[in-house]
Amino acid sequence: EQFVSQPMEDRGNCLRKHNVEMDRGERVEMVVAIYDSADTVRHHDLRTHTERRQPLQHTGSNEIYVKNRKHRAAEVCLCLLCVLLLTAVIVCVCFTSERKQLLTQISNLTEEREKTLAKYEQVLNNNNNLTEEHKQILSKYEQILNQERQQIFTNNIKLIAEKEHLLKENKIMTEEREQIKKTYQQEDPFKWIYYNFSFYYISSERKSWSDSSRDCQQRGTDLVIINSSKEQIAVSDQFWIGLGKMEGEWKWIGGTIMANGLLHCCFRYWSSHYLHSYGSYCVLMTSSGWIADRCDSNKKWICKRRILK
Repeated sequence: EQFVSQPMEDRGNCLRKHNVEMDRGERVEMVVAIYDSADTVRHHDLRTHTERRQPLQHTGSNEIYVKNRKHRAAEVCLCLLCVLLLTAVIVCVCFTSERKQLLTQISNLTEEREKTLAKYEQVLNNNNNLTEEHKQILSKYEQILNQERQQIFTNNIKLIAEKEHLLKENKIMTEEREQIKKTYQQEDPFKWIYYNFSFYYISSERKSWSDSSRDCQQRGTDLVIINSSKEQIAVSDQFWIGLGKMEGEWKWIGGTIMANGLLHCCFRYWSSHYLHSYGSYCVLMTSSGWIADRCDSNKKWICKRRILK
């Protein structure tokens, strides 16, 4: 009753003093008490005003009215709390769903980022490897190129030296050939014949194969040795050449065995007796080919002296 009868300002100051001294739970109870007191005050003012205008009513009905007002206020507060709680739950659910989506997106982006970084590192490593291989290939190419260039330069120097040497030799051989040619032509121009860098002496006398060979040796030559069918000289008589059959084999002077090609080329007019017999025979050159005869027969002969190019 004293609290109701106090002025509003004094009651507010009193409540603030009590609130400062109370803890949080007591403050909540105090707020409820304030709302109840306010309703009581309003009800008291209304009742006072009504009592002034109307006759006083029964005290029991006032208490019922106050209780109803309290229940209504509690119901309103409860509804508000339910609405707030439902709103909070909805907001929480929405935020939770969005949070899950954001976390999923972040996880996906992180995974993509890791994959991208891995690919980037792989590409970077491949690029480094290719760069290193490129450098190695360039180094090898330059090394090979330098070696080939040096080899070509060395070979070029050698070829130039060989060319100069060959030119000198050719000059010397040419001078020697001309000198020998002049010498032989001055000695007997009708007996010495020049053909394909060689001089051929065609005798007019007749001797055995052995005597003919000695005569050629005295002239600084030997009986002619035929190396190819192109060297077959067209003659109108029989002439000894440096080929004979000793111990079943046809050999040139010096012991070289005659090639089978010349055997089939130039011995086509021979009889099988000369080709396959084991006696000693010497070869004569004729206009139609080669023939074999006894080595002690007296025939003309041909000497040959080779002059290098």
